[in-house]
Amino acid sequence: MNWHDFARSEQYREGLDKGLALVKEKNASYWLADLRDLGTVSQEDQQWTQENWHPRAFETDLSYMAIVQPTSVITNLSVNDLVQEVGSNVTSHMFDNRPDAEDWLREQQQDRQQDHQEQRSLAEKRRERDRSQ
Repeated sequence: MNWHDFARSEQYREGLDKGLALVKEKNASYWLADLRDLGTVSQEDQQWTQENWHPRAFETDLSYMAIVQPTSVITNLSVNDLVQEVGSNVTSHMFDNRPDAEDWLREQQQDRQQDHQEQRSLAEKRRERDRSQ
């Protein structure tokens, strides 16, 4: 998700909701939020994000969030507050630039795929052992 300017409350919430709908539709586990150009997030929208959007997001398959920090110091403060509210089932990381954020998400995906392959291999070995007994 890329933000390119200040978003009025309606635009901010609609943008997050559309992104979340896509996460649900695609069963996505990874989220990249490029907030470099995001304007200040109002106190009301921060509260909405924490009380409304975060709980809905954490009920999905979303597992990893890479966040490219806003260039504005003031916006960065509000974003830091929101990131601290990320649930325990989601691993998030802040970045200064998009390529590093993308690389980190790719690494998480590769690690996750490797873990799944190892689990399948162990399960197959158990099945073979059980058949031979």
